[in-house]
Amino acid sequence: MLGYDMNWANFNVVEVMASPRFGEKRSGYLAAMQSFHQDTDVLMLTTNLIRKDLASANIMEVSVALDGLAQVATHELAQDLFDDVLAVMGHVRPYIRKKALVCACRLVGRYAEGLSAFVPLLKDRLDDPDPTVVAAAVSVVCELARTDPRSYLSLAPKLYRLLTTSANNWMLIKIVKLFAWLTPIEPRLAKKLHAPLSHLVSTTTAMSLLYECINTAVAGNIIDVQLPAVDSVGREMDFASLCARKLEQFYESRDHNLRYVGLVTLAQLQARRPELVAAHYNTIMRCLDDPDMSIRMRAIEAISGMATRKTLVPTVKRLMSQLVLSNTVALQPNSCAELNVESETLDLPLLDAAGASLVSAQGTIVSPKIDVSDVADNPEYRLAAIDAIIDMCSRQSYANTSDFEWYVATLADLVYIAGVDVGLRLSERLLDVTVRVRQVRAFSIKMARRLLSDSCLVDRSCSDGTNSPVLSTSAYILGEYCMLQPSSAEDIGLLLPSGLSKLSDEQQAVFVQAAMKVYANWLKDVSGYWNPEIWELVRLVTSSTQHTLSSIFMGNACVALPLQVASRLRMFAEILKTVSLATSNLGDSAPPVCAELQYLFSAYELNPVSAAAQGKVPVPEDLDLDTYIGKPIPDTTHKVMPPPSPAPRPSRAKDPFILPSVDDIPMVALQLDSPVHAHKPRKTKKKSRRKPKPRSPSPPPVPVDIVDDEDMPEVSK
Repeated sequence: MLGYDMNWANFNVVEVMASPRFGEKRSGYLAAMQSFHQDTDVLMLTTNLIRKDLASANIMEVSVALDGLAQVATHELAQDLFDDVLAVMGHVRPYIRKKALVCACRLVGRYAEGLSAFVPLLKDRLDDPDPTVVAAAVSVVCELARTDPRSYLSLAPKLYRLLTTSANNWMLIKIVKLFAWLTPIEPRLAKKLHAPLSHLVSTTTAMSLLYECINTAVAGNIIDVQLPAVDSVGREMDFASLCARKLEQFYESRDHNLRYVGLVTLAQLQARRPELVAAHYNTIMRCLDDPDMSIRMRAIEAISGMATRKTLVPTVKRLMSQLVLSNTVALQPNSCAELNVESETLDLPLLDAAGASLVSAQGTIVSPKIDVSDVADNPEYRLAAIDAIIDMCSRQSYANTSDFEWYVATLADLVYIAGVDVGLRLSERLLDVTVRVRQVRAFSIKMARRLLSDSCLVDRSCSDGTNSPVLSTSAYILGEYCMLQPSSAEDIGLLLPSGLSKLSDEQQAVFVQAAMKVYANWLKDVSGYWNPEIWELVRLVTSSTQHTLSSIFMGNACVALPLQVASRLRMFAEILKTVSLATSNLGDSAPPVCAELQYLFSAYELNPVSAAAQGKVPVPEDLDLDTYIGKPIPDTTHKVMPPPSPAPRPSRAKDPFILPSVDDIPMVALQLDSPVHAHKPRKTKKKSRRKPKPRSPSPPPVPVDIVDDEDMPEVSK
């Protein structure tokens, strides 16, 4: 019991279990239940002992044997004693029948083959005259139906009878839970269960039973049955409306457990009948301020599904105010290098209590504080809130969003107040809304310039939790749609910051590509009003850009640039070199390259294409995909190459052992008329008994020159 090993006393435990005295027998079974496990070797010695106790006339011995077997049963014990336990299920004492049901349930978990024999007896126990045995049978069915509810579908009629006749709330809870698993398998049960469940929802005062009834009605689609329900005062109403009204008792309760399960069920109801849950918007919003984090998480889940065009903006502002009015984010109004005060003293919030936007705040992030005193400081809650904001705004292709500039500003604000690493999600949403909505592209460029001009955000891009992927997305937007805003040479500097080499290879490639596009667009704009001042400005910007590229990427010659960065960098360097040569001398007009360079990047507009767009294009009737356009290309994949020709052999015309032709072979005439004489067998000589004479030693071996195969003469056939 205290965790000490008792293997040394296993045989003694078995001996005490076999004692004729009940007190000692009970102690032995208790010791076995505490110390025996599946690998205990003495369990095989207890088979006959337990069988004898199960057949005892003393009900106390039968009871203790059932308790012990349920705890220590192995596959072998369950197989050997399963029939004995089934026989005990018909005992005259209800006390033993209840324990036999529970023991058989445990044995089925060890010996699954006995389930077919156990289900008919379990079905009979549902009609037992003793209500405690019936409650035990329902509990066993509820336990077994968790894994395979289809096997117990035949028990539905008896379970329905118990549902309508029993007054035991705990048994009713288990029966209702059983029907929540059986109704999806047999949809016809929904109409049958409508009346008893609606009656229980209207009349019961037990909160646990009320929750199970509502949960079963939602999970089993019973709320979709077109039958009226009667509330507690006798009014007819829709069953779903009745469930939604009863749920108010849960999430308005002071009990945190009831509020939690109420919000969980409300989220399930909202997925099926959203119009019923919309009326509880204010109540759910109050749950966002609950000090319990689990309740806040469930409230976010429910409020996310309730978002409409009318409620989107206040919901997002409420969540953002929670994110910023915490100890995780603080305002730093100017650049980090311009301040001489410590960041921990700058605790002015980025948003006020009303949820004002950050577009006019001109703030940036600082080091997050360590003190975590509120639920809003929990990273898990902050991540859930940001996911809910993104989901509510972008659901169904932005069906709830009417002001896209507000949405882009919200995404830019989340970069500062997130407090967690959500850069990939924010960058995906920012790029998606910019590409899809043409009217918001100009405003997205403003937000991109604001993010790229924040020196602290760029310098801290390599740190965790700074959402650096948004910077590369901002660079892409600024380069792709730069022609929508007045061009400026400052944008080139924003895209070539001093810390660019610290970013990833993909981000560096995006920045260099965007800088090329912005530079080409700026050249086209300034070439329209060419004068000496513009010429000097172009020369200055071109030379400074060349110097910036050299200082960023060519400062360390030992480090090899990635291929995707090196190719774009080489292209940009050639463009700068070409422009520098074309503008070496001042002319009356701008060189043609200044105006035509932009068409390298903007000859065609990049539009979004649906993934299913190709399937919607009709195939022309005269299109023949089987006819070759030109000459067919030979298939050389399985072509067999000819064997190599053998090497020529040296000529052997002068070899005396080689016949020049077959005709030169001498022929011998055979006389077939002459008889063939058989040879007589030789007589075997008798062995001599004389001793053999000693032989003289053999002469030493003479070296022999062995002729190779190549030098052997060839015989013509």
